[in-house]
Amino acid sequence: MLRVITATLMTLALTGCMDSITKLSEPADVSYYTVDLKNFSYCQGNRSTCRDLSSIVSSTQYAGPIEQAYGYKISGPNYRGSLLRMILNPEGAPYTAEKASDNGRFYRVPANAYTDTVWQTLENINDALYNGKIIMD
Repeated sequence: MLRVITATLMTLALTGCMDSITKLSEPADVSYYTVDLKNFSYCQGNRSTCRDLSSIVSSTQYAGPIEQAYGYKISGPNYRGSLLRMILNPEGAPYTAEKASDNGRFYRVPANAYTDTVWQTLENINDALYNGKIIMD
């Protein structure tokens, strides 16, 4: 009787483990970034991790890495628009932006040295603004 109970419990435990394997989430695809022109967000791959493109407005002093990567300055009065033009219409960069929605709200750009620099800079700005991190040039 003890063997039957033990075997039943082991079967139930293994079945539960096997069931959880099939429920694993799909792996994160970070081979691209999505630009949302309505919310002005820059999102990494198929993850919901996004950065606010508007943060560049109050943090242009930290834009050096982006400006160096793309070869020109983020300029005002519309700093966010200037950054968006860099990302979506890069002059001299080895990539093109791809429209990802019919209404033109979403664009997709490949992850590369240029777009990764934008991501890292926006992440640093976010950390400085909201987490008190000091950005070192």
